[in-house]
Amino acid sequence: MLEKIKPNYSAVVRQYDVDPRTVKAAYLRAQSDKTAVVRKRHSRRSKLDGYQDIIEDKYAAGCSARSIYAFIVEKDFTGKCVIVKDYCRRFRKPQTKKATIRVNHTIGLSVQVD
Repeated sequence: MLEKIKPNYSAVVRQYDVDPRTVKAAYLRAQSDKTAVVRKRHSRRSKLDGYQDIIEDKYAAGCSARSIYAFIVEKDFTGKCVIVKDYCRRFRKPQTKKATIRVNHTIGLSVQVD
């Protein structure tokens, strides 16, 4: 760039482990003295915004996600059951795995029963 020589895109790609199109776009952007375009993300309201407290209270009381969905549908909820299930997964406690006891059998002493 400093010597006005076109760079070797392949060498730059190997050096930085990026896509060749990214290297070329960065080179052309630096040639034209333009800055990168930063797009703002629009934050949307969730369909659960007004119902989160209700869902948390019902889930803490031991209700299933399906029953919570049926309850908030009566209160004009417009979403689907999957949204409620995904939200309830945040509060689920991890289950402990049960220990399995294995018994070793000696050949000739164990009997197989059909």
